[in-house]
Amino acid sequence: MKRRELLAVLAAGAIAQVSTGEALGSPAKYTKEIELPKPKLSGTVSLEDAIQRRRSVRRFRSDALPVDSIGQLLWAGQGITSPDGKRATPSAGALYALELYVMTANEVMHYLPHGHRAETRETPDMRPQMQALAVNQTSVGTAPALIAVAADPGRLTQRYGARASVYSDIEAGHAAQNMLLQAVALGLVAVPVGAVDGPKAAHALGLPSGQSVVYLIPVGFAA
Repeated sequence: MKRRELLAVLAAGAIAQVSTGEALGSPAKYTKEIELPKPKLSGTVSLEDAIQRRRSVRRFRSDALPVDSIGQLLWAGQGITSPDGKRATPSAGALYALELYVMTANEVMHYLPHGHRAETRETPDMRPQMQALAVNQTSVGTAPALIAVAADPGRLTQRYGARASVYSDIEAGHAAQNMLLQAVALGLVAVPVGAVDGPKAAHALGLPSGQSVVYLIPVGFAA
């Protein structure tokens, strides 16, 4: 194969990798694993009230979110809710294509549903970088906690073929709505952001190959 042809093949492969949402480079290494506070299974806000009060709010106080609030939000999105491993949100074939990450001023957290745990790593503030990848939406860079919903459609491909990406996107919507309603119940505000360059966000976060960021959820206390 001639050099020009070889370069063309390599370039096509790189483009295909980005277009399928695969993160480039090596996955980020987490340095610590923590147990999150046990999620609460009852509260003072009814489901109907949470639905009534939910609004997209884009201005936040700078107060950091308590770890129990972060854990409760993550549990609402992907927590284990039955002895057989079923989760808080439905998934096609119970194959669970999603991963949840949280960015704060100095840390990235990856949620581990089994055991309600998280692995964490210290990092420079990544929220401004995510803001730049989300058409510069200010809420992304100013929320004290920024949840990234990442999807790996490859987990569904063997069973669902070409429908895998559609089903993983639907699953992301299920998880996001759960977390938005949970935010209301916790006295927080949030906004779902879909205008994000998913492959580049995954690369910046050092996500494993196959994962792409499909949703960002800035969350915090109302300004």
